[in-house]
This record gives sequence, C-alpha cells and structure tokens, in this order.
Amino acid sequence: MLKKVFYLFLTVLFLFTNTPVIIQAQEEVEQLRVGISTSENTLNPYTYVTGNPGLDLVHLMYDTLFQLNEKNLPIPWLVSNYSVSEDGLTYEFVLHENVTFHDGEPLTADDVKFTVEYFKEYPKSRFTNPLGVIESLEVQSDTEFTMTLSSASANFMIQPLADLPVLPEHIWSEINDPDESDNNIGSGPYKLSEHRSGEYYQLEANKDYFLGEPPIGEIVLPIVEDTTALFTALRSGELDAVSANVSPELVEQFESSPNVEIIQGAGFSTTLLQLNADRYPMTETAFRNAISLAIDRQYLIDTILLGYAQEGSPGFIHPSSPFYNDELSIEHNLDTARQTLTDVGFEDTNGDGFIEGQNGEEVTLEMLVYSNSPTRIRTAEIITEWMNEIGINTSVRAMDMTTVDSLVWPEFDVSQGRDFDLSIWGWSSTMQLFPDRMAELFHSDPSIGSVNIGGYSNEEFDELAETLIETVSQDEREQLINEIQTLVANETPNVPLYYQNIINAYNPNVFDGYTFQIGKGIINKLSFVTSENTNSEEEAKTDEEEQGKVDSETTGEDNEGNNVETSSVESESTGGGSNSTLWILLIAVLLIGGGLLFLKKKGANS
Repeated sequence: MLKKVFYLFLTVLFLFTNTPVIIQAQEEVEQLRVGISTSENTLNPYTYVTGNPGLDLVHLMYDTLFQLNEKNLPIPWLVSNYSVSEDGLTYEFVLHENVTFHDGEPLTADDVKFTVEYFKEYPKSRFTNPLGVIESLEVQSDTEFTMTLSSASANFMIQPLADLPVLPEHIWSEINDPDESDNNIGSGPYKLSEHRSGEYYQLEANKDYFLGEPPIGEIVLPIVEDTTALFTALRSGELDAVSANVSPELVEQFESSPNVEIIQGAGFSTTLLQLNADRYPMTETAFRNAISLAIDRQYLIDTILLGYAQEGSPGFIHPSSPFYNDELSIEHNLDTARQTLTDVGFEDTNGDGFIEGQNGEEVTLEMLVYSNSPTRIRTAEIITEWMNEIGINTSVRAMDMTTVDSLVWPEFDVSQGRDFDLSIWGWSSTMQLFPDRMAELFHSDPSIGSVNIGGYSNEEFDELAETLIETVSQDEREQLINEIQTLVANETPNVPLYYQNIINAYNPNVFDGYTFQIGKGIINKLSFVTSENTNSEEEAKTDEEEQGKVDSETTGEDNEGNNVETSSVESESTGGGSNSTLWILLIAVLLIGGGLLFLKKKGANS
C-alpha cells in the first residue's frame, strides 16, 4: 500500500514535469470596487481619455491579438499559433476557435480584417498610425489570416498587435461616426453593464470568456476626482482599490493600516513641462533651453515625491532603456539660464524685473495644470518660481482635466492646433515601450507626429525619425536613437521632469490576486483574468525569438525596469514560477516518500 502511494506521488511529479505549470492565484470575488479619478467618456476604443486606467479598462472589454505580460513582453492572446517569415514581412496567424463577442456572435479573422480597415478609414491616431505598415491582410478561413508588411517592423508585436482592440464587424460596420459611439460590445473578459456619466462604470464578468470565467464577478468603478477623497474611501473600506498613484506622503500611513496593502515598482509614465513651440517666445530654442536650465529636477523629486521617482532625461527616453543616451545631462543653473536669455536678446528693458521679447514685446506666460492633481500643482508652482527668478513672468492656472486637454490637445487631434503657453503634462508608460515613439512625439507631420501636442517642427528631427522608422538593423537603430536624443536635448521641445514610481494601494482582505505590470501597476488586464496566459513567459520568449528574426532589438523589461534581450528572456524563463514549483514538489515527494518508508520500516521492526 505504501509503495502504491509513493508511486502515485512520483506519477504526479512526472505529470508536472511534462505539463506546463499553471498557477492561478486569483480568488473568486463577487464584487470589486475600484476608484478612478477621471471620467473616461463612453469607454470604447474611440472615446476613452487616458492611457491608464482608460485604455486598460477598454482592454477589459476588447481583446487584442497579443497581450503584454507583466514584463511588457508580447504573448499570444486571441492568437493560438503564428509564424513570421525570415525577412519579417509575412505574419501568419491562427485564432482560438471558441472566441465570441459579448452578444454571442463569433470572433473570426474577418473581424480582424475589418478592424484594421476600419481604423484606417476612421483614424484614431494611437491605433491607426501603427497599422500603416500593413500592406495587405488576407483571410484564409474563420481562424486563419496572413498579414504582409511593406517593411519589417521591429515593434510590430507590441504595436499594433498587442494594442489594437478587435472590433465586431456586425456592429461597427453600421457606425459611421465612431467618436460619438457609445457601443461597448467586445470579446473581452468584462462587459459594460451600466454607466452613469461622471459617476461610475459597472463591468460584469463575461462568463463565456474563451480563457475562462474571470475571478471577479463585477467591477464597480466610481469616479472620484478628488484624490484625497479617493484614498480616504480606500482606508474606510468604501473602495477596495484605487487606480491613482498613492501620494508619497501617504505611503507610511497606508503601510501601517491593516486593511491596506502597498505595492510599488518602476514607473515609466513621464511627467513633463510641455512647451507650445508653435507660440512665441517658445518658438525660440534658446528660450526653451533657458527654461530647462532653470529647473532642478532632483529637487522636485526630493521635495514633492519624497524620492519616489527617477530624474527625467533631457532626451526623453527613460534611463532604464537600453537605448538611453547616458551622455546627456542638463545642469540646473539659474545664472546660466539668465545668460542664455540675454545672449539672444531677451532682456528686462523697463526695469520691472521681467524680460521683454526680442522686439520689446511683453512676455507673460501661463502654465496650465490639472486641478485634481496636487502633485502636479505643486510641481507647477515650484517651476513657476524658478522661471520668475530668471525673469520670465509666469503664473499657474489650475483647471479641470477636460478643459486643459481641450486647450493643449483639442479633440486629441494635433492637426487642430493648440491654445496654451505651458502645461504640466504626462504621457503613460506605453510612450516608453520602444524608442520609435519619439517620432510620434516630435515629428512635424501630424500623420506621423500624432502626439506632437507642442507643435514642434525641425527638419533634421523629421529626417532622423523617418529613417529610424524604416531601420531594423540594431546597430543602425542605436546610432539613430542616440542622435535623436541628442537633438531633442539640445532643442528642448519639452522638459521631461521625472518618472514617478508606481505606488498602488488596495485592500488585500477583499482581493489579493493582482498582477503588477511594470510601468502600469495593478490595474491592468492581467489582474482580472484567470488564464495560463498570465504565466506565459515561455510564450513571451518564443515571441521574442520570432522578433529576433527581424531584429535583435530589446522590447521588454526585467523586474528592475531594465529591458531584457532575447538571450536574457531565455535564461529568465527557465527560472521562477514553473521550476520553483517543480522543486517544491520534488522536495515534498522526497519527504513524504521518505516518511512513508520510515513508517513502514518502523512498523516492521515493532
């Protein structure tokens, strides 16, 4: 009998060593209340407002072909199998067969083809621009299709494949004005069951989700614009989690609370001072440089964020990126800033303590900031003090998010211009996923520079950016990216201030199955899906190998926020979850087996 039990354990061990280990830590919860600080409109791919949590909530309702895992490596999602040609131009895909939209209609390759064509016909810059590289999309069957690219794209699996929400053709083919649509039917793990404008969203679990029923039955998302009230509600138990970053000064208070868990990690969202380079005197490079020289980034981090951030790079790219140009630096020096202005004709000609323009015109600037962000308001106030010290007459104006957005980025379309001087602004972590996005930030053509909200224009930059987009050789790309960063540092189209650490807070007594995604935090799709895909490092490794056929460029990040190359992914994928589990099982088998043999021997001797 003892031998049979022992062999049973060995059989279990054998099964585990030959079967992918799936760890599904998410517990089942009837309702989760997650506070968000802004309204995301009708919350579909055309109407959401912010990258986080807005787009992350959209991705709860709409699936993508691939999904970025916790390290931001692309893993197959709607796709069950795929291959990439040696030249990186042909991608062949097979979809899962059991995927349906929320209304029960099947999701097929025709829906994928329709989605690509729809976003090209009705542009939404984030999704439309990356689709430009797709030359053709041919459907072979309900689950099989082929994409042919006009040129190899080093980041194709990240964007658009892990970013583009797949739309149901039977619904969106009837929608001719997507910006006014309130349709939310997708194939994702959650469906929108109720929405009261400005008050809350209510998401219901999609019990027929192709990767299994989600662990949370219902997610209620109250909109609480006052961040103080948001965190008060968390501490009192009215909320179970919040999407907003915890203010550094609250960390100690939360850590001492038995009902609040703090989790933090590297953040790749970029907080910056956005300059309107289309409006005098910000049109002058020296003027922009003087502003940058006046700002002490480390002081902002130490004073406002209590050290929970990393200093902004003058070349924009995050210091943890393998493409970061570490030779760039900006020295905070008020005297140098004043001299820079004087050298190009900005002087105080009337003795009021503030400079006039190069032709004697009055220079009075206004800095816009979201009224619901104490951190940004304090940042704006300190920067304004420095600017006034060097003679630039500047004031702060706090307004609601919608108003600021309408002035800085009207209808989220840079081709419509802008109406502001300066603004404390932020880009979500996806802007740091790969360096090619610099083209979107600063290219003068709105079809390429889709988020060039400052209207910056420079022919040299445009040429470098266009070359980078078409280049797949790693060595050539690195050289181009270094040149672009140097140019941006010298030109100062905006002033990166800091990359704030992500500090999330939640009630572990309600739900403790969150996945912390580097650069995003806990409010992401992986936290709310029970699936082997959430542990697919091996699949992520395969994706990196496929990308390696096009280019050995790094596209992911490790736990310290450093990007990992293909070789690094290979070595990392052999450790951690699966193998740790196997070792635990092996030790358990040996201990149990040894104990059983010992008892048997003891019984024989008695």
